[in-house]
Amino acid sequence: VNCTGQGLSAVPPDLPADTGILLLSANRLASLSTAAFLPLTQLQDLDLADNGLAALHTGLPLPSLRELILSRNTLGALPALQGLPALTHLAVAHNSLATLAPRAFHAVTRLQDLDLRGNRLQTLPQDAFAGLRALKYLDLSDNLLEELPKELLQDLQKLETLWLSGNRLQTLPTNFFPEGHIFAYVFLTENPWHCDCNLRYLRAWIWQN
Repeated sequence: VNCTGQGLSAVPPDLPADTGILLLSANRLASLSTAAFLPLTQLQDLDLADNGLAALHTGLPLPSLRELILSRNTLGALPALQGLPALTHLAVAHNSLATLAPRAFHAVTRLQDLDLRGNRLQTLPQDAFAGLRALKYLDLSDNLLEELPKELLQDLQKLETLWLSGNRLQTLPTNFFPEGHIFAYVFLTENPWHCDCNLRYLRAWIWQN
C-alpha cells in the first residue's frame, strides 16, 4: 500500500488487513506507536522515512515485520525496538542520534542490515552491537566518531561489509578487527588518519587483508 506524500499526520485506520508492504514516507507523522499497525498481521516492510518523526514507541508485537525504514527523520534517540522479533533490516540513517545505549539492539537479534549513517554519533559503548550474530552489513559512515572501542565488533561473527568513512577517526585500537574474520569490504576513507606508531596495527591489517 503506497501512502507516500499524502500529508498524513496519523496512520490511516482503514488499511487492508493483508497489507504486506506499507509506504508512509514523506508525510507528517511526528510521533508514532507500533500499536497503530497491530491490525496488519502480515506487515513485513514499513517505510516511515522523511516524516519529521521525533519518537517511535515500540512494545506491542509486530511479529512479521522484517524491514523498518526510519531514515531522514529527527530521532534523537534509538527506539527500544521491542516486539519486532523478525526484524532483519533497520535503517535509521540521517537522524540526530548522538549515542547508543549498551546492548541497544538486544531485542532484534536477527538483524542482518543496520544503517546508522549520517547521524551525530561521537562515541559508542563497547557492547553497542552485542548479540547481533547474524549482522552482515553495518554502516556507521558520516558520523562524528573520533574513536572506537576495541571490542565493538566481537559479536558480529557474520559481518561482511563495514562502513566507517566520513568520520573523525585518527586511529583504530590494536586488534579492533576480530582475528581470523574475513570481510568482503571495509570502507575507511575520508577520516583524518594520523600517521604515527599508533596506526601500525591498521596498516598491517590492511596489508594482510
